[in-house]
Amino acid sequence: MRAKNVLSVFLLGALALGAVACSSDSKSSDTTSTTLSIDDFYKTPSPIPTGPAGTLVRSEPMDAPVAGSQAWRVMYTSTGLNNEPIVVTGMVIAPTASAAAKSRTVVSWAHPTSGIEDPCAPSRSPEPFKDVQGLSEFIANGWVVVATDYQGLGTDGPHPYLVGASEAHGTLDIVRLAGNMAETAASNKFFVFGHSQGGQAALFAGQLAPTYSPELNLLGVAAAAPAGELVELFNDDKDTAAGAVLGSYAVESWSAVFGYDPSTVIDPAYIDRVKAVATKCVIGASKSSELSLGIDDLILKGRMWKADPATTPPWQAQFAINTPAQSPIAVPVLVLQGTADKIIDPPTSAQLVAAYVANGTAATEQMMPGVNHMKAGADAVPYVVPFFNSLAR
Repeated sequence: MRAKNVLSVFLLGALALGAVACSSDSKSSDTTSTTLSIDDFYKTPSPIPTGPAGTLVRSEPMDAPVAGSQAWRVMYTSTGLNNEPIVVTGMVIAPTASAAAKSRTVVSWAHPTSGIEDPCAPSRSPEPFKDVQGLSEFIANGWVVVATDYQGLGTDGPHPYLVGASEAHGTLDIVRLAGNMAETAASNKFFVFGHSQGGQAALFAGQLAPTYSPELNLLGVAAAAPAGELVELFNDDKDTAAGAVLGSYAVESWSAVFGYDPSTVIDPAYIDRVKAVATKCVIGASKSSELSLGIDDLILKGRMWKADPATTPPWQAQFAINTPAQSPIAVPVLVLQGTADKIIDPPTSAQLVAAYVANGTAATEQMMPGVNHMKAGADAVPYVVPFFNSLAR
C-alpha cells in the first residue's frame, strides 16, 4: 500500500464526517444484565472467561442502523499472537425478520485504519455504522453483518497494527460469536470484506480460516484497496507526511507488541512527537486532536527516521510476515482497486493478485475507474454484492 497523500485525505475525510470526541455516557449490559458505563463495557474481565474463541463476554443493544435490522455492541473471546486468551470488541447487526436457526449467511467486515488507541475503536465512534460498507445491501439480502474492532482497539493491550494474524483472529472469531447468538440465526457460512488495513485483514482471514476456524465455511473474500505491499507502505514514502503518520502507528504498535526499541529507527529528538502522533485517531477524535495530529506530523516529516525500518533488524521481519499472498486462499478472492488511488498504487494491487494466482488462489481484480482510496470501500459494494451472491449457497 503506497501512502502518498494519505494524511490530507484522512484529515479531510475526518473533518467532512464531522469527527467528534467519543461519548462516554451511554449504558451497556453484560451477559448477566449488570449495568455498566461505556468505559466499563470495554474493560477486560479478570479472569478472561474460559471457553472456545468466539464466546460472548458481554453485549448491549445499539440503535438499529438500517430499517429491518437489530444491532449489538459485543465483547467476545479471541486468541492473541502468542495463543493467549484475549477479549475483542465489535458489532453484530442482523435482520429482524424471522429465520430458521443457523440459516443466515454472515459477512465479516474488516475496517480501514482508525488509529491504534482505545478511543479509535469503531464501535466506540459516535457514528459506529457509518464505515461498515455494504451494510444495507447485506441486511437486505437477509445476511448477518459482523464488524470487529481488532485486538487492542477499545480493550486492554496494544493494537497490533497491520499484523495480519491478529486482525484475522478478530475477524474470524466474531463470525463464531454471531453463530453463538440465537437472535441472529447466523450459520457457519460466511464471507469476508475489508478495505485498506481491513483488506489486509480480509486476506489474512482467508489464508488462516482453514486452520484457525475449520468449523466455519468460508465462501469468498473481497478486499478493496488492500494493504498488500508493506515495504512500500513504510519505505517508499517514509519521508512524507503520510509516512510520518503510518510510520508512527507502526513504530508505537510494534514496539509495544514485539518489544522493539524505537530508538533503533527513530531519531531520539523526535520520539516524543512520534508518540503524540500515534495517540490520535484518524476518524472519531476531536477536531482539536486532528489539528494537533497535523502539526506534529509536519514537524516529523522528513526528520523522524534514523534508519529504514524495512531493512533494519528486527523491524524488517514484520514486513515479510505481514505481507499477504504468501499462502493460498481456498475460496475465490476479489481485489478491487480504484484507478485514482494515490495511497494504494494500482500496480501494487495487480502485483498482489498475480502473487495469489501464482500460488493457486482463484483471485481476480476489479478496477474502479476514477475511484480514490477513501471511496474504495463504498464504491466496491456494487461489485462485492453480486460477487458474494454468485458464491452463496
